[in-house]
Amino acid sequence: MGVMKAAPRYSQIISYYQSLIESGKLTEGEKIPTEEAIGELFGVSRITVRQALDGLAQGGYIYKIQGKGSFVSAKKAGMQLNHLVGFSDEMRSIGMTPSTVLIDQCLEAPSEAVAAALGLDASQKVYLISRVRCADDIPMAVEKVCMPFSRFAGIETQDLSQSLYAMLKQRYGCEPAKASQSIQAGLANSSDAKLLQIKVGAPVLRITRTAFDSNNVPFEYTESVYRGDKYVFNVTLEK
Repeated sequence: MGVMKAAPRYSQIISYYQSLIESGKLTEGEKIPTEEAIGELFGVSRITVRQALDGLAQGGYIYKIQGKGSFVSAKKAGMQLNHLVGFSDEMRSIGMTPSTVLIDQCLEAPSEAVAAALGLDASQKVYLISRVRCADDIPMAVEKVCMPFSRFAGIETQDLSQSLYAMLKQRYGCEPAKASQSIQAGLANSSDAKLLQIKVGAPVLRITRTAFDSNNVPFEYTESVYRGDKYVFNVTLEK
């Protein structure tokens, strides 16, 4: 006689805590009960509890601190795709504190893709600025920005760990008016994984963007890799 199998116990624990977090009964930064307490509550072994906590961590619901326990993660950061806003302003708008770690900056000949996007020929140099963008000190994205040297000479003397768009407006009178952007699902390579503090092969969003000023002249070509577990893109569609 066939017997219907109940859902694995660890998945019941995952569902239980997911619903508590999503409904706001457990809030950001709040400590999850100990493995022992969860085991007693559900009548399961510590191994089963660990499986459940691993699942919740992989889903971005909780994070673990060695020796202290598990805590509810921050809400997912979101980017509005129908507004052209820099990362810093976007994070502030949802109550998160933006910060930037400068990885590298150099002057180089543009690749074919960069030259085409910025309307340059191969003899013209571009600034390449590589940065890790963080929200509440959590790495969210790795960003490689290319900009024409001829237009932004001296940019390397500026503080590139601050909002680039704010600095371009103040120093160069360049304000973004529109951008074309493409988004692709991908997997983290070893370099991205190290910078974003995620596993190699974890899901990421690869984004390329060309920004244009009010005269419709392209001034920035950016390739970004966003964490799939911490980031959501929102768009409003109107008829």
